[in-house]
Amino acid sequence: MNRLCRLLLVPTALGTLLAACHSGTKPTAADTPPAAPGAPAAAPLASAGDSPGAAYHIYRGQLPGAPDSLTLHLLTMARPGSADAQNVFATYAGADGHPYRLIGHRTAAPDSLVLEDISPEKQAAGSSQGPLWRLRRQGPALVGTYQGQPLRLREARPAGALAMFVQTFADSIEAFPGKKKSPWGQIEFQAAVPTGGQKALADNVLRQLNDDSLPGRPVLPLIQIWARQRQQFEANYRQAAADSRSDAPAETAAPYGYGLRYQQQAATYVLWNQTPLLSLGYFTYDFSGGAHGNYATHTVSYDTRTGQPLTFAAVFRPGARPRLGALLEAAVRRTLRIPAGQPLNGPLLVKTIPVTTNFYLTSGGAVFTYGPYEIAAYAQGEVSVFIPMADLQPLLLHPSLAS
Repeated sequence: MNRLCRLLLVPTALGTLLAACHSGTKPTAADTPPAAPGAPAAAPLASAGDSPGAAYHIYRGQLPGAPDSLTLHLLTMARPGSADAQNVFATYAGADGHPYRLIGHRTAAPDSLVLEDISPEKQAAGSSQGPLWRLRRQGPALVGTYQGQPLRLREARPAGALAMFVQTFADSIEAFPGKKKSPWGQIEFQAAVPTGGQKALADNVLRQLNDDSLPGRPVLPLIQIWARQRQQFEANYRQAAADSRSDAPAETAAPYGYGLRYQQQAATYVLWNQTPLLSLGYFTYDFSGGAHGNYATHTVSYDTRTGQPLTFAAVFRPGARPRLGALLEAAVRRTLRIPAGQPLNGPLLVKTIPVTTNFYLTSGGAVFTYGPYEIAAYAQGEVSVFIPMADLQPLLLHPSLAS
């Protein structure tokens, strides 16, 4: 499976996106049995508790040969309606605050999982395969191997790290209710919300999940955010289906094409969790016909002391863009191994790296993320680059922000 497909499989169950990753493969009704129209595939939770099979854990340990310990943030998502279909997203970082990403899934063996390091910095030159972590649960610990060498991670709650609850929702919508061979659209929604700490923090996370930028509006609970998203998806999907059938005889029972197998997914990832920063990634994927779906990850850092999101204007000095642009180009070259002096518009789609405001903070620096087509081809996936805090200090409004 190529790197793009592995990235797409992070936030969803494997069966949902196989067709998007493998052109020419069309799912059948047996691949993803639909839920009853209008009902979630699993009973949604309204309180601050995890959905069955979903959880967020923090582990501490040391990679073989590494000089210092690491912190691993592990978020498990269960596919509603199927206890066996679970996906895992993880990030880890050492003392320098440079985060790296892992994806994986549970194996057939109980309490076991395999993680793959997908950060380009960790992949060998000329390879799209990163190091593998083969782990199993042993009490509160994860034990196994990293690149074949022994590894042990202990569950921990570092001082200043917030607890999170994880909830998942899903449903299938019939395009033509009651019609024979009607296709189904699928919608999935997974959210991670902090517990404890400032109430404003949880409120602002919920606003982001609801795509609500107005701080004065009431904060909706997850169950209502899910209901709103499902209602909008159902209306848009059925309108698109109706438009696609406008010229067909009413009695025709056509074998509807793959183009009407719409999919919409949203997921939340924990990217950094250490006072005074909580950084989250809000992933969205949408397939509404065509060659492939569209996806993006919007990242936000929050000041845990106030609960407020840290926008680009709140972090960087006015006039910082030219110097930041030079740092971003150096970071892209370093991450993607593009030699100095080689034009960028060969391996990439741009001659110069634009300054993106899609970033998040760690204790050691900032990560800037470019979506598909922003600077690279769709097949290259999202491009995320890290700039150390030492390089950013002159550009920050408050140099001690992350300390």
